[in-house]
Amino acid sequence: MGDFLSPLLWMFIMGFMGSLHCIGMCGGLLTAVSMSQQKTWWAGLVIYQLGRITTYAILGLLVGFTGLALHDLGGHTVQRLITILAGLMIIIFALNFAGWLPDPLQRLSVWVGRKTGLMKLAGNLANHARLHGWYALGLVNGLLPCGLVYAALAMGLASEHALKASAMMASFGLGTVPAMMFVPSLLQKMSPVLRLKIMRIAALLMLSLGVLTIFRSAMRGHVM
Repeated sequence: MGDFLSPLLWMFIMGFMGSLHCIGMCGGLLTAVSMSQQKTWWAGLVIYQLGRITTYAILGLLVGFTGLALHDLGGHTVQRLITILAGLMIIIFALNFAGWLPDPLQRLSVWVGRKTGLMKLAGNLANHARLHGWYALGLVNGLLPCGLVYAALAMGLASEHALKASAMMASFGLGTVPAMMFVPSLLQKMSPVLRLKIMRIAALLMLSLGVLTIFRSAMRGHVM
């Protein structure tokens, strides 16, 4: 049980620490909807989060099955390589998160958002408060190109267990909820300097997580 809960906790922390990244990448959609209304419709925001978490859980299930198949084909060596890859992705994201590395996915995410009609859907939601629309927006938003999500999926891939990977991704999604729920107020109240400091502290913590992930994988290989 402890081995199962530990990855869930780490994924929640990873999602929580990456919350400010969510504000920058995905928050534009949510802010466009929320700030165009006189009052924040909390029920819609909650349903939107459920949509995102649903997508993450489904993606986790898919990568979990993939990781299991890769393990059956290549054994523990493949597992270690996947885990090292996951750690490297976390490190790369952490460097980008702190502003020390450019994000190649940011423009792609904006482009995909426009091409898929997410911005138009967000505008429609501002005038028509419908729960199913907010849920659909969350479902599609969970598919936007995002380095943080890819890093989380790599962790799920390394788990070699479909249900465990799905639960890990759901836990990751829950970790991002605090920032996504309060995006409008955070953007208004947080100064750029304060935001940068918080992001760099979070980046250092995530960098440590990435290094620890690689170290644990290397140690397992050494023991074996």
